[in-house]
Amino acid sequence: MIDHRCSTHPPNHISLVSPSPTRLHIHKYTNLQPIQHLSLRLCASQRDSTSSRPFLGAPYREPMSLPMNILTQVAMTMSSWSAFSMRYFTVYVDLLSKTGPLFVLLSLGVIYILYYLYLLSRPLNLISDLTGEKSDKYFRLPAKNDAMAKEHFRSRLQQERGSGKLPIYPNGWFGILESSEIGRNEVKYVTALGENFAVFRGADGKVHVVNACCIHLRGDVEVEGTPRNGCLECPSHGWQFSAETENWKNIPRIEKDSAKVPTTWRSVEVNHIIFVWYHAEGEEPSYEIQPLKEITSSGGYKYVGRFEYLMDAHTEDILQNLADNFHVEYLHVPRMGFAGADLDGFWRKWISFFVKLNQKTSWEPDADHPHLSWTRTEFQFKLLKKISIPNGLQVVKCVGPGYLEVTTLFTNVKAYMTVFITPIGPLKVRMAGQLYTRPCQVLMGRFMLHGYYNNVEDDVTIWNYGKPRLQLNAIKEEGPLVNFRRWYSQFYSNNSFSLDYERRNI
Repeated sequence: MIDHRCSTHPPNHISLVSPSPTRLHIHKYTNLQPIQHLSLRLCASQRDSTSSRPFLGAPYREPMSLPMNILTQVAMTMSSWSAFSMRYFTVYVDLLSKTGPLFVLLSLGVIYILYYLYLLSRPLNLISDLTGEKSDKYFRLPAKNDAMAKEHFRSRLQQERGSGKLPIYPNGWFGILESSEIGRNEVKYVTALGENFAVFRGADGKVHVVNACCIHLRGDVEVEGTPRNGCLECPSHGWQFSAETENWKNIPRIEKDSAKVPTTWRSVEVNHIIFVWYHAEGEEPSYEIQPLKEITSSGGYKYVGRFEYLMDAHTEDILQNLADNFHVEYLHVPRMGFAGADLDGFWRKWISFFVKLNQKTSWEPDADHPHLSWTRTEFQFKLLKKISIPNGLQVVKCVGPGYLEVTTLFTNVKAYMTVFITPIGPLKVRMAGQLYTRPCQVLMGRFMLHGYYNNVEDDVTIWNYGKPRLQLNAIKEEGPLVNFRRWYSQFYSNNSFSLDYERRNI
């Protein structure tokens, strides 16, 4: 009898067709009886129809391979990862049951190392605000609040005769923001040099600086001002000012030529810093800040991180360290940047037993460019007073009264650092530095950045609590220090704001 279970048609409709030579799965049964052979062929035909193959007897062609659906690929990948994770989780649990606490400790150690490596890949951001009360608390001084700290500061100034005539805002280029601090179509408010600046970056990426108060009805454009079409729009009446043309671009319902024009400040964005030109006499810039090609996008150096200090000091007192070799030898050499303010004398006592630093510093003004000066420091480390490490070299280029470019060479490491020192109030300074190294030297760069950060803290107690003075009581061996003061005095002018003028704001 014919087996009808594999047939889709009645028996009387079955047509006998000679077997195709490509049907290898039927050839195995060629020794069967004809009826059984026919039944197997019909079953094969049914299987072929469900797999999209041609009907039995037609020439056989392999179907074209279609691209797998993306979702199917994702599902298969997730499934394989799930199986992989479960497999190793099972192994982990098995090892945990056998080794116990030891394996747990090893696992935690691996996790810690991976997390530490992750932190090393992130730029450093070291910030300290040591102004007023915060400074007194940090250095364990008696001020209980900011008002008491200010009163102590005023009393120190009054004890110094003639301090009221001290100029506090030099003339020159000063950094007011780092490029990363302001994005496109964003406005930032900055107080510095006795002025209130509104810094805005348009959609084209260009940065402009204008007075923060709208000249119309004194609306504060930095609070709700909006960059629009390359202009800064006042939130009060919608007046639009173009810093590029230094004129009003659009004033609703009013003739724009009849309105007064707000002050536009000359600015430049270079070396990832936004600078503004300040001059008490209103003079045009007498020098420019040149790009440092090594730290640009094509220079090959990687950004390691930054440090920032806010402190109660004068910019001239900070920069005079460049020429004070005796100060560096006494204060900074024994600590070598391993710690900040050494209030207990611990580092001075113990570090020199393991590591000794020998250094020699020289300062001189640039012969061809009056606004430049150079500080050259040669240094060498000795371990346990016997093992010498190859000499290092640091060159500091001082550009004007408030900007530094520091180049450090030590063994095979080369690093560049930019630092701006800007007065943000009477005897109140913002100091910020950015460090760059080769990509393979980032770890050493992080160590160096911590060293610079700690070295600044060494000096903060001196700068914050010293008495600013017009004249320096120097000895004859301190000739470079006297020459530096003379060089720095070129950045003051007759109308430079004095401490007496701003003392009410302290």
